[in-house]
Amino acid sequence: MAGSVDDESMEAKDIAIRIARFDDAGRIAAAYSAWGYGGGIAPGDTAWLAEASGELIGVVRVAAEHGTLVLRGMRIAEQWRRLGIGARMLTTVGLWLDGRECYCVPYTHLVPFYGQIGFVEIADDDAPTFLSSRVTEYKHRSLDVRIMVRPALSMRRSVGPR
Repeated sequence: MAGSVDDESMEAKDIAIRIARFDDAGRIAAAYSAWGYGGGIAPGDTAWLAEASGELIGVVRVAAEHGTLVLRGMRIAEQWRRLGIGARMLTTVGLWLDGRECYCVPYTHLVPFYGQIGFVEIADDDAPTFLSSRVTEYKHRSLDVRIMVRPALSMRRSVGPR
């Protein structure tokens, strides 16, 4: 079966992760649609792709919204989940952020996952207004989500004992 992971197919270590090019936008939109994600992709987003033999199996992106970086749209094709691909993609994004502040709005059960690269949960009122409003809308749709921030490196260094 094409695209499935089994004993004879590629292992997670054979997955390539790269920043998307402009001409990847159509593939990303098609994958998001197939995976049930309606968030789309904007021209100014920076997206990372996970590929196995040229097949798109994962996407995550950082969007600049209202002057704020927001991690969005982390999706892995179902048959490729639980192989560490999402964690590898998240680590790659964390390196790219290079100490810059970034927010995300994950489902509650994914809070520890995003915590792997320094995201911490914050109160809705402590987030930028557009994110607080988005989360309020999500919660009205019965989505169990939280707001997290990965503080700028200078802020992370100033927290804790000296």
